[in-house]
Amino acid sequence: MSKLRGVLLSGLLLIPILSGCSQEAKPVEAESGQTQNQPSTQTTTAPEPTAETKAKEETKPEGEAVNFEVVGQPSSDAPADQGDPKATLGGELTINSKTLTIKGSSNLLPGAKVKANVTAKGYNMWGYNDETEVNSDGSFELEVKKPDVKAQMEVELSFTSDQQSDRIQEAYGKTGEKLTGDYVYQYLDSDKLKYKVATFAYVDPKAQTNTKVPFETPVWDKPSDYGQPAIWIKPSITKNGKSLTVAAKSNFLEGTKISGGLDIPNHVHYGYTDQTEVKPDGSFSLQIPQPDKVKQYYVLIQFIPDENMWPTVKDAYGEKGEKLKGEFIKIKDSDKKTVNMVEMKIKVDL
Repeated sequence: MSKLRGVLLSGLLLIPILSGCSQEAKPVEAESGQTQNQPSTQTTTAPEPTAETKAKEETKPEGEAVNFEVVGQPSSDAPADQGDPKATLGGELTINSKTLTIKGSSNLLPGAKVKANVTAKGYNMWGYNDETEVNSDGSFELEVKKPDVKAQMEVELSFTSDQQSDRIQEAYGKTGEKLTGDYVYQYLDSDKLKYKVATFAYVDPKAQTNTKVPFETPVWDKPSDYGQPAIWIKPSITKNGKSLTVAAKSNFLEGTKISGGLDIPNHVHYGYTDQTEVKPDGSFSLQIPQPDKVKQYYVLIQFIPDENMWPTVKDAYGEKGEKLKGEFIKIKDSDKKTVNMVEMKIKVDL
């Protein structure tokens, strides 16, 4: 009987266990903030960055921002006539204690090279120059060492086509032959006539620091008979300290070499001379030292043909001046040859 009771008790104990095993599995309740039924093997991958995103990340600047300008490119501030062969060039010069600073502007193409060069009569000078490129807005800056001289300084601001890029030479010509306008001058280089853009400023050696000097705007008055062989000259003479300024209008051709000097009766003298080249409208200017304690003398203005004449001058007046005409023509004899020359003699009484 007791054995039967033990078997029945064991059977009763097995029923709940089997019942628990036969029930369906219930899902585990998700914890707060979790998504139910997420496969444990699923992996989330960030999207590949686009080319635009990469470019932005690569070009993102670091550090403090600075003001900058890309030069040599078109600018909204560029002159309306930028690149026009009718070139302009100008600016202002500031006198510093040891340098001359130039701030200028031009309608030359961006990237065009402009130069500044300082000379003074009576001095052999090297190294007083600077070069820079025109910016996209037409501006440029130069700085030249200030020479220690007692004579008036001539500062030339210029553009020439040589040593420019192919792009610049294409616009203005390899010799500058496409350039036009009042700023254009002829010049001789290795016996070849070329063209440049130029303007000038004149600096008093006694001028105070911070003095500003503008570059000249050329205004030409070319006569109707400009370059004709029948020569005429209309001079004016002024005194300025210890020098004489002889300014003249004429119909001489540009590039004609003019010499000036003094003839002082009953005096042995030297050094009272100057030379210059005629400007595009036939005008020219000479600076001649003024003699002390002399009340009367003569100013001589001369053109003497020689082998160094420009080809245009030689064509106009002849290799020996044989084409020259007018009241100022004289014959000049030398050991090598006889030439016709131009001489004007002006009496000065003080």
